[in-house]
Amino acid sequence: MFIIIVGGGKVGSYLTRALLNQNHEVVVIEKNDKKAKQLDTLIDRQATMVGDGCDPLVLEAAGVARADVVVADTGDDEDNLVVVLLTKKKSKARCIARVNNPRNKQIFDSLDPEDPVTVISSTEIILDVLNEHVNAASYSAALETMHLFGRGNLSLVRVSVPEGSPAAGRLISEIAIPRNSVLVAIEREQMDDMVIPTGDTQLQPGDRIVAVVKNGAGEKLQALFTDGKRR
Repeated sequence: MFIIIVGGGKVGSYLTRALLNQNHEVVVIEKNDKKAKQLDTLIDRQATMVGDGCDPLVLEAAGVARADVVVADTGDDEDNLVVVLLTKKKSKARCIARVNNPRNKQIFDSLDPEDPVTVISSTEIILDVLNEHVNAASYSAALETMHLFGRGNLSLVRVSVPEGSPAAGRLISEIAIPRNSVLVAIEREQMDDMVIPTGDTQLQPGDRIVAVVKNGAGEKLQALFTDGKRR
């Protein structure tokens, strides 16, 4: 199989070495040039490509169109989400995504019911092991600890821009995006690619916006695009 791994950290490095030992073809996309060189040294061959896996041109150069599997293994759930969305636009590859915050798992699960993303949550795996091997009292305490460990304040949301939205037809730079909100990507039906938003991106009715929010900013963002209220 031909497998693309986005993210050359510890997990990506071990995974790459194991897959190469099984005679699979592997390309690793890694932003950090130093990490990429370290990985090539570790596996004693050239298998990395320096670049941003969230960039559709980088994914194309890595060969996403012919990939059998794409593994999104960065440390940021929002980056992993963009990698999966871009892959599904450009390829029929099976997508495997690492989720660092278990609360984001549902977003990945809902992306494509017909060809679901395989989601790996290390926190949930650890909780499952605890559930199997500790008694009820100890598990309750451990569950609370792991909940706090994996909780975080960030979450991913998807917001639609309906017909009649006050944001439709406006540039993102003209809109007062709520604090604690970052627009990550825009899904646009009439385009093959994901739109990576900038201040010059013009919003259109039907756009589906992927955003990273915290501290309840998701409700404010939803209100902004549906009825223009800024709570």
